[in-house]
Amino acid sequence: MDLERLKEAREDLELTQSNMANNLNVGRSTYAGWENGIDSIPLLKFNDTCNLLKVSMDYIAGLTNVKTYNFTNKDIDLTILGQRLKDTRIKAGDSQEDVARIIGTTQSPYSKYELGKNTILTVFIIAFAKHYKVSIDWLCGKID
Repeated sequence: MDLERLKEAREDLELTQSNMANNLNVGRSTYAGWENGIDSIPLLKFNDTCNLLKVSMDYIAGLTNVKTYNFTNKDIDLTILGQRLKDTRIKAGDSQEDVARIIGTTQSPYSKYELGKNTILTVFIIAFAKHYKVSIDWLCGKID
């Protein structure tokens, strides 16, 4: 994740860390931990943050230099996310075990991501998107 981009996007809108924390319903120290790379931001909060900042998740994750897209303030649909993870994996000819190894987890939790039962960790979806050269915003159903 490009933490400098996160900070710059916030500052572009003249928001403080406290403003962000209030809008995201978290403590200021929690938000500061995300922005400073001390803590990992959960995917659903990452999405909310990008919606608030009007930037794509791909931009903040460092996957593109395009700051914004046709902005949609959409929530993540775990069913769509799971299906797109699965479709991408199958298209590449990889097993769940292969993907788990690539992103740094084991097959059991990864299978739950594909089933839409659990929310994939932000660090895992970034690793997945980088490896398979796909958009996080697309994986999450925010864009077609």
